[in-house]
Amino acid sequence: MDVAFEHASAGVEGAPTAPLEATELHREQVRLLYANLPPGLLVTAVNAAILTFMEWRAVPQARIAGWLLLMVLVTVARYWLIGYYGRAEGARDTATWGRYYAIATGAAGLVWGATAVWLFPQALLPQVFLFFMLTAMTAGAVVSFSAIFAVALLFVISVLGPLALRLFLSGGRFHDAMGLVAVMFMGVMLLTARRVERAVAASLRLRFENRDLIASLEAEKAAIHRLNEDLRREVALHSRTADDLKERETYIRAVLEHVEEGIVTVDGAGRLRSLNREALRIFGYKEEEILGSHFSQLVPVAERAEYTRFLERQIEQVGVKFGGHGLEVNGLRRDGTVFPMELGLSAMVVGSERGFVAVTRDVTNRRRSERLKGELVATLGHEIRTPLTSALGSLGLLTETATTKLAGDDVRLLRIARSNMERLARTVAELLDVDNNHAATMKWAPAPLVLARLAEDAVSADADYAQVRNVRLAMDPCSSAAVIHGDRGLLLRALSHLLINAIHLAPAHTTIEVATATEMGVGVVSIRDCGAALSVDARAHLFDPHPNAQVRDPAAPRSLWVARAIAEKHGGTVGYEAREAGGSHFFLRVPLFAATSAGRV
Repeated sequence: MDVAFEHASAGVEGAPTAPLEATELHREQVRLLYANLPPGLLVTAVNAAILTFMEWRAVPQARIAGWLLLMVLVTVARYWLIGYYGRAEGARDTATWGRYYAIATGAAGLVWGATAVWLFPQALLPQVFLFFMLTAMTAGAVVSFSAIFAVALLFVISVLGPLALRLFLSGGRFHDAMGLVAVMFMGVMLLTARRVERAVAASLRLRFENRDLIASLEAEKAAIHRLNEDLRREVALHSRTADDLKERETYIRAVLEHVEEGIVTVDGAGRLRSLNREALRIFGYKEEEILGSHFSQLVPVAERAEYTRFLERQIEQVGVKFGGHGLEVNGLRRDGTVFPMELGLSAMVVGSERGFVAVTRDVTNRRRSERLKGELVATLGHEIRTPLTSALGSLGLLTETATTKLAGDDVRLLRIARSNMERLARTVAELLDVDNNHAATMKWAPAPLVLARLAEDAVSADADYAQVRNVRLAMDPCSSAAVIHGDRGLLLRALSHLLINAIHLAPAHTTIEVATATEMGVGVVSIRDCGAALSVDARAHLFDPHPNAQVRDPAAPRSLWVARAIAEKHGGTVGYEAREAGGSHFFLRVPLFAATSAGRV
């Protein structure tokens, strides 16, 4: 007994400890036992008085008087043990005082356990009271005795073991059930005691390792006590389960009633189980008018059969989830109005029954706004592009016919005006494409194109603008004459974006080199300058569809995402690299034309 007691109190889960640490840990565990004993003795006295009062007429009075006298003697002896322990503070033998405590606790447990043999009443109601009294005593004792698991084990078995045995020997289903409950409760209390012992031992070890953490360890100790209080309150919480569930249901309903989306639940048979306030408003029903109806009542008549088949297929596939998010479908109001709505579906399982939750939103106003916006964009596009096209044609005609009649500077200024007008036309086109910022919406007419000739045209178009920026554009004479397949206008637009950004990055009085080449079935247009390379952060966002704040000149174009979209539409890519020799390298890669003849270019 002594060896087992000391081993159980020296560590948790058999963890090896130094002799000094094990001794100090044992000393603190014993101190906690004695510190927690006075409240437990007070509870013992009160419970003994209550038990005597309740059992006075249920059992022979001589027996209960003898039991009460024995309980008083044991309680007084334990009180005396507390005082003697306090007075012997300077000369404490931890192992001896631990054994004294265990013996006193075992004696108390045996006295309480004797009630199941000596004071077991014949009537059922006193038996039930005795059962609850002993289990309550055991639950309360776990808090006081769990600093050392061996003590808790001794007390719990001494109290509940005789009770369980007596119940099983009494016979009858009710007594067997009570005996089984006593055994399970005994197991739960022992598991709790083991858990608390481990927590206490861990807290004490932390305090030994660092004395500055005593305050934190005291908080941990308080948390352990709160945990045990929570465990004792769990029995009482079961009686409030119904109220809690009702309160939770009320809370969830309040949340559902105040969300801005309509929420509809449908069972496996397709019947409407619930609609929140917004769903009732969207469909124009009152709750009593629609609940229990088939969900198809909320969709147009022409689409009901399709919806019903879809639901039946999904419900039959047990274990398969279905759903969608952001689907735009048609809904039917109570007055017969068909309206567009956004629908999200999620499968749910309640018990053994499958169903689904539908989240709806009326998008009538959004559809109207989108239509008005599209009409506005189309009108603006027509009203802006028409005068631009006319002005651009006039400037082109002047440039072609007036070169022999105007002085050199006048011709140069005319060419600059034409270049800027072309750039303005491209900018307007980009702005009108913002609402559809992906290449899939771009209109294009692909045809075979000589890559070098395409690059030369792009250089010619932006040469005047480069001259204004004191930068020269030069075409590599050894460029490849490879043939690609694409839309000439879109590809010129993509190259213009790359060239304009290169012009803005290049230092004044430098040359930007443009070259074409082929690499493994891909045509490449390279644009290189000798300025400063962009930072790593700037490169990461250079082709994002938002303003590029990393470009050195605030007035520089910000539409490299358009170039990327055009390249991806052609099955190619655009990119940027920092040159090892210094400067920037923009490039466009487009697959080569697969036709056998290039003579049609």
